[in-house]
Amino acid sequence: MAALLIVVLLAAACGGDEEEPAATTAAASPTTAAAEEAPATTAAEMEEDEAPATTAAEMEEEEAPTTTAAMEEVVEKPIIVASLADTPNLIELHTFRTTSAYAVTNAVYEPLIKQDLVEQANGLLQGSFVDHHGAGAETFSIEATADGGFLATFTIRQGQTFNDGTPVTASDYKYVFDRSIEGPGYIGLLLPFVGIASTDQIRVIDDYTLEIETTVQSPLFQRFLTFQVFGAMNRAEADANATEDDAWAFAYYNDKGGGSGPYWVSRFDPDNEVVLEPNPGYWDAASLPNAGVIIRPIPDANEKARLIAAGEIDVATGIPPRLLAVLEDDPNVTIWASQTTGVHYLAMNQTIAPLDNVHVRKAIVNAVPYRALIDNVMYGFASPAGGVVTSNMETWDSSIGDQFRQDLDAARAHLEQSGMEDLTLLLGVRESRLGDQEAAVLIQDALRQIGVTVDVQILPDGDFSGRINANELPLFIHDWFSWGEDPFYQMRFLTTCGQFVNYARFCDEAYDALVQEGTFTTDPAVRQSVSSQAQQIFFDQAVWAPLWSSDRTSVTHRCVTGVVQDYTRIPVFTEMSKIPGC
Repeated sequence: MAALLIVVLLAAACGGDEEEPAATTAAASPTTAAAEEAPATTAAEMEEDEAPATTAAEMEEEEAPTTTAAMEEVVEKPIIVASLADTPNLIELHTFRTTSAYAVTNAVYEPLIKQDLVEQANGLLQGSFVDHHGAGAETFSIEATADGGFLATFTIRQGQTFNDGTPVTASDYKYVFDRSIEGPGYIGLLLPFVGIASTDQIRVIDDYTLEIETTVQSPLFQRFLTFQVFGAMNRAEADANATEDDAWAFAYYNDKGGGSGPYWVSRFDPDNEVVLEPNPGYWDAASLPNAGVIIRPIPDANEKARLIAAGEIDVATGIPPRLLAVLEDDPNVTIWASQTTGVHYLAMNQTIAPLDNVHVRKAIVNAVPYRALIDNVMYGFASPAGGVVTSNMETWDSSIGDQFRQDLDAARAHLEQSGMEDLTLLLGVRESRLGDQEAAVLIQDALRQIGVTVDVQILPDGDFSGRINANELPLFIHDWFSWGEDPFYQMRFLTTCGQFVNYARFCDEAYDALVQEGTFTTDPAVRQSVSSQAQQIFFDQAVWAPLWSSDRTSVTHRCVTGVVQDYTRIPVFTEMSKIPGC
């Protein structure tokens, strides 16, 4: 079971939770092994770090508002105060962690390249799906090889340093890839998607030149290289803190950041605050529009909304749709929302009777009240999902996806074809997910109308995860979001044979072959064709009912500018500032 949980966590880490938490819950993520092993607050250890004298020690002696005011007196740029969807549990780069912990590491680790940001009409900075620019690498080139792969060459920026002053070199970038492939974390299991399986494929040419050679021409290659998990790590620091039992210094980095990004972690006290200060050695430090970030836990979403409106915090995530609908009318806040490719879905475990009967599954798919879920559970902050390849995702086929709609007559007809009568099914939902619970009630009522009884069981998050892994829940509501937002990445993890997060336990060899073909081709026409064929199989087999694709949402005070939404759902602080005098 331990091995099973580790691989399940891998998928969640680069998939991510799709819905925001209930208003009264303290954490958005289910209880995980990683979260249970989170280190205790390490103020004493932090005092041993090379933190500037004016940061961690002084802030421990003052209340949080005074800390912020004192920092703002020293600098002209504003301090950004954030409250995120959950609490950072640990910040080791290659270990599964909470969403807010990913926000911390996203601020600390600088990848080789980043998405271009395109300003939208409302001021939102939206990541491009096509265009990228150098980040840790000043320039880069990617060429096709005769062997069917890519050869990418990166010129590392000279003059950039980690926060301790150590220069960033090509060796630091190779180290993070070597660590991903050979270390105990989950990232190495992702790299085959872009044709990387061996450390020999990552080559240091000189101090400032890095080569990466792949075995396939994956359309995901550039997208993967923007991910924080491939940001440079301070190799000298890591080697100095490695042990015989921990050769890659995972324990050391549980509460420390070792990156070359725009910020460094000067205080890691998750139950009170996490402080990110600008890294003076960051290559673009002069352009950073703020003087740092303070992340504070505020479990109650109503209190979080009040503090945003009052200007006592600047940005918040984790506010549920029901409350977002109320905040829309508040002139003191701005709600930033954009469509995503994630999916919230009703899974039907095909190893449990009667869900091994395709007509039972089709009856359920046709009974689900899709529009009512978006209107009454998500309050309009969602799009129709329309399949495992969702409606906002490239290659989505509307002629197939639009068939996911409520049709009670069709549902009754499929139930009659199934030969099943007087069905009673258990539907499990997570205790922390109020939206899932509300959705379950609407689904329960819809299935009652076709003669199927549904017992809704609200489970503690840990029990919920354990039971779906053990194939003990016939019906349950789950969610997924893919970093990089690629249809074949999403299909592979969620619906191909043997994947641990294929909770429906669906398996079809023809479907898998289509997903494999689409994963490793860059030809748009081929990708569209095989994706459409796979979507048709998914629909015909009624694998699960795709409920909705929730919007990316964050809430800021009206004076905040520079909100970024990129390939991930992870908050980005590097463009954030405040309107002077606002």
